[in-house]
Amino acid sequence: MKTTQKVTAISSLKEALQHAFDDEVKAYETYSAVIEKFGAVFPFMNIIQAEQTHQDALVAVATAHEIILVRTVPEHISIPKTLRECCELGVAAEIQNIQCYDELLLHVKDYAEVQDLFYRLQAASFNNHLPAFRNAVISYASPKNTAEANPMAALEGMMGQWGEFSQMAQKIAKGEINQEEITKLLSSNFSFVAGALLGVVGAGVLGGMVQPEENKDEHEEA
Repeated sequence: MKTTQKVTAISSLKEALQHAFDDEVKAYETYSAVIEKFGAVFPFMNIIQAEQTHQDALVAVATAHEIILVRTVPEHISIPKTLRECCELGVAAEIQNIQCYDELLLHVKDYAEVQDLFYRLQAASFNNHLPAFRNAVISYASPKNTAEANPMAALEGMMGQWGEFSQMAQKIAKGEINQEEITKLLSSNFSFVAGALLGVVGAGVLGGMVQPEENKDEHEEA
């Protein structure tokens, strides 16, 4: 997550550990805020548990070096309006976290156990958190989830396409629709409406278009 001080300004083990701890705390608090707003949603519920584990690991290694880490909660955390945007925020945050550890590792070369911990925390972000958020962005961007997350937006979109559907329905009724237009209709974001139009108005027309191909195949087989 975005931190309040520059990594390049770090000059001691304590500052490196505190910087890493601040980053993990902000991640935890941000993902907690998402859960508070949207409920127990994936992948935040899984990742927030890992963020707590990361904090505990940093505290443990700091304690071993007689260093006390201060837990500072960000004063204001801005949460996007949709889950997709929250997951996009997660992607950006994990990329930044990976880059953060790249720089922090330069300051702990003399402390093998700290270096090992930083590598493991970085690997968790790269191998687990980042892919989870990327997959979630794709999932929440699907038409099904878009409609569920924002039904009014889906309705507005459907009404905006209704004129096109009406024209298609008239073509179906007159037998003037071609295969390309049927494919376009069924591949639209509102394919359930398109399917209804074809089912009610165009079953006979569609059947008439397909039947010649079937007869052709039977003739060739014979």
